Amino acid sequence: MGRHTTSSKSNKSFGREFLSYLIVILCAASISILFRIFLFEPFIVPSASMEPTLMVKDKLIVNKVSFKFSGIKRGDIIAFHSPVTEGKDLVKRAIAFEGETVKLGTDGVIYINGKPIDKDYYAGNAPPKYTGQTFKIGKNEIFVMGDNRDDSYDSRYFGPIDKNEVFGKVLMIYWPPSRIKLVK
Repeated sequence: MGRHTTSSKSNKSFGREFLSYLIVILCAASISILFRIFLFEPFIVPSASMEPTLMVKDKLIVNKVSFKFSGIKRGDIIAFHSPVTEGKDLVKRAIAFEGETVKLGTDGVIYINGKPIDKDYYAGNAPPKYTGQTFKIGKNEIFVMGDNRDDSYDSRYFGPIDKNEVFGKVLMIYWPPSRIKLVK
């Protein structure tokens, strides 16, 4: 009878310990899921449009909260749902906003409301070849471009994006290890 009592106590102790581990695992999984849904999301760069700032297959952390409080600023790299391909997400740089007029000068300069942009983040050596296109940015819209202008499918082709399609601001590159850094 003494053995049975010890075994019974041992089983209860094991059951409690198992239950406590299960609770910890479920809490960690819940926090992780909530973290991803509401705060941060991993993202893999799908194309060369942002090179050399972001390279193809760089793994990023996208901050899904900060831009909702501080807004999106000119030069921010944002992640958004493609206005052309359902289910595809893109990353580009925010260039112009609601009420602004963007002119892509044949001299390779971006003009916003008639003034050259302070910094356009263009990554090439020779000036980009723009065709003189002009875009009026409408209500709740953002004009976006890739840093690698010669290889970027961006607002020059699909027009300004709806601000509601933006789901975050790129925070950092976390993979590969040689490229770990905060993104500006």
